[in-house]
Amino acid sequence: MASTVTTARRRIAVTSKEKAVRDFSSLAAQAGFHVTQYDLVLLKPNVCGMYTPSLDLIESIVSYLKPHTKAMIIGETPSTMHSPDECFESLGIRRLADRLGVTTRDLMIDEIVKVPVPKPHAMKEIPLPATVLKSGLIVNCPGLGTHGNTLLTCALKNIFGLIAERRKYSNLHPRGVSEVIADVYQVVKPQLNVADCGQRVVIGTDALRVDIIASEFKSLNPSRVKHLVLTAQDTALDLSSPGIDRLDV
Repeated sequence: MASTVTTARRRIAVTSKEKAVRDFSSLAAQAGFHVTQYDLVLLKPNVCGMYTPSLDLIESIVSYLKPHTKAMIIGETPSTMHSPDECFESLGIRRLADRLGVTTRDLMIDEIVKVPVPKPHAMKEIPLPATVLKSGLIVNCPGLGTHGNTLLTCALKNIFGLIAERRKYSNLHPRGVSEVIADVYQVVKPQLNVADCGQRVVIGTDALRVDIIASEFKSLNPSRVKHLVLTAQDTALDLSSPGIDRLDV
């Protein structure tokens, strides 16, 4: 039986960094995000990687969501080279979190839960921190960049950092980074994605579509980026006609 192609359209807002910081709540609404009340919000910036979002953008996201949640965690797992606590400190995120009354957390201290992948490319189970599973809202905040293995690093690549594995390079890269990214997205789908693309910010409720727009800023054809191709296949999305209503605001 032929697969059904996704036809629902999604709004993606593209704006300047200055406007994103100043008018985040309005832009999130224009991108189709509807805020509600939460017991726990997890904000996952790219902290241990090469491309970190700006502090001003993180502050705008936290300030927008904090009135709507009982608790908020800025969380990350270690990379091969860096620990979250060291990066929170060196990047100024811990001081920001203390000032705003939210928590930073190395998610590897959590209970780790193995979640089955429905249609695995590389991993039958993904080990995830319990915070990920308990959160009523996951906000994905990557920085945009290029990557030696995946060509593009942005929204989908950033959730690779939620995998509860200390030796990601030696244990996960041999399986195929693109395949692992596609697997983790089957079980973790952030409801709000805010990509820091330098002078521009891309906001949307769908990480794949955010990456499709962000790839333009690196002059990359999405069909050349394997984890975008795999995720499109998994979600029955046609990369040549991805159903994006782009709002340049």
